[in-house]
Amino acid sequence: MKKSILSICLLAFLFTVSAQDMNAVLFKVGDDVVTATHFINTFNKNNSLSKATDAELRDYLELYINFKLKVRDGLDTQIDTGVTFKRELESYKFQSAQPYLTDTDVTDCLVNEAIERCKFMVRASHILIKCDADASPKDTLAAYHKILDIRKKVLSGVITFPEAAVAFSEDPSARDEMGQNHKIQYGNKGDLGYFSAFDLIYPFETAAYNTPVGGYSLPIRSQFGYHLIWVQDKQPFVSKITISQILLLDTAARFGRISMEVQNKLTRIENALKTGTEFASLVEEYSDDPRSKQNGGKIDPITPNRHPGDYIKQAISLEKEQISKPFSSVIGWHIIKLHELDVPEMKDDEIRYVITSKIQRDSRSSKSVESLVAKLKKEYRFSEKGKDATFKLLFKNLDHEKTMLSATDLMNISGIDKLKPLATYANQTVPVQNFIQYLGAFQGIDISNQFHSFLNVQYENFIKENIIRYEFDHLATKYPEYQELINEYHYGMILFEMNNEKIWAQALKDSAELEIFYEEIKFNYLDNEGNPKPIHEIRSAVLTDYQSKLENEWLLSLREKYPVWINEELYKSILKNK
Repeated sequence: MKKSILSICLLAFLFTVSAQDMNAVLFKVGDDVVTATHFINTFNKNNSLSKATDAELRDYLELYINFKLKVRDGLDTQIDTGVTFKRELESYKFQSAQPYLTDTDVTDCLVNEAIERCKFMVRASHILIKCDADASPKDTLAAYHKILDIRKKVLSGVITFPEAAVAFSEDPSARDEMGQNHKIQYGNKGDLGYFSAFDLIYPFETAAYNTPVGGYSLPIRSQFGYHLIWVQDKQPFVSKITISQILLLDTAARFGRISMEVQNKLTRIENALKTGTEFASLVEEYSDDPRSKQNGGKIDPITPNRHPGDYIKQAISLEKEQISKPFSSVIGWHIIKLHELDVPEMKDDEIRYVITSKIQRDSRSSKSVESLVAKLKKEYRFSEKGKDATFKLLFKNLDHEKTMLSATDLMNISGIDKLKPLATYANQTVPVQNFIQYLGAFQGIDISNQFHSFLNVQYENFIKENIIRYEFDHLATKYPEYQELINEYHYGMILFEMNNEKIWAQALKDSAELEIFYEEIKFNYLDNEGNPKPIHEIRSAVLTDYQSKLENEWLLSLREKYPVWINEELYKSILKNK
């Protein structure tokens, strides 16, 4: 029993000593210290300590000391204070901060949602009733009732969806228009064709994917107004389609009719295909498409989201090398032959990376930011006790204005200077004056009959920007791993600039010194007859050797400037216990 207790105590003691050793200083470069833990963690990022030999670990230690020497010299010479350097570092900080400035749970949901949607493409038509994002409640309600009335007409069969799009939609693409070249631009009657995730604005995309095929959505709000969506089809996603076609121009096709001349040609073509005539020969004899006629009718691969829905529907309904029945478009009649449907193949991690990158650039990313802001408000005990008084004063003085005033005019509103802080959070105070300056940036924009909604929208944006900026400024203290990431990049930039200044650029500049160095080492590079090769033949190799010479001389001077001390006992302990 006593032996067991003694053994346990001994193990505990050894563990404590080991833990203390790992937190001890392994080496010093001047006044800079590096602990064993830091060194081991750095080594394990690209290596395995458990598999490392003494020679490998010693080499890495020397390389790491050299790295620290160069960085220390760069910091002391303030090589990181230049405008270009600071701009690049700030850009990296901003990019690296993005995962910390969104709600990762919401982002994961958005990524999974997008991955699922990318497996399919949807064909939909829409009707738009315009309504500005900051429209007054009265105008917003009027637009909503208008599109609801259109929906009722379509559902009751009073009018078809395409007819309603032509008659009521405020999207000009729904109707025929005369173009600048005096040619008719045929309207799409609301038909947007096939699309997939990220092709259209997020609210529209969501409604289209959530509405069953053949169904009509409820009114959907976007920054453009209210949309009514009719989902016509949903198919597995196709990235590109390769086809050949025979095109017969016919103005009657636009109206669902066919001219006698074209009808006769189509009959002859179909009969010829039945008897085994080659598709390419019929293209050459009949097709009115000059671009594809010389290539057997084959056209460049097309993407579904850039072509009319009926055309894509015909193509994806075919089997490989199958030929379609004749079908019409706004310009004539087509017979197509399918060669290939391309479906992208990507690994799960590649898909997730691509989708995540797209979300960061897409409007849907605002959901992650908004969720994070809501959490931060709770964490930082956000309070907006000054909001009501501020809004009351601004409504009183600006509700009658047609355009937004300047920041100077806003600051001169009687009583502004007496208002209490607009909000507080995380021991931060948000003065009303800051919000006034923010509003002043919108000087001159139309706020007539919509000042209330404008003020609410801008207030929410202002608070969101303040909280996100505060979070960004405190990421380094809140998340040590973020600070370590920035430090690594910062020091990497310093290393590059110092190497360039002291070694690479210097070697290229010292042409005379390079010639002298060549004379010293030319017998290391002999030709087949035992003579030194001329410098022009081995210039790259000589330059590399000269750069190594410059680096070694520089490192010797750095070791004099910043004395290096290594805790050899601790180093041996690391080797022993790895």
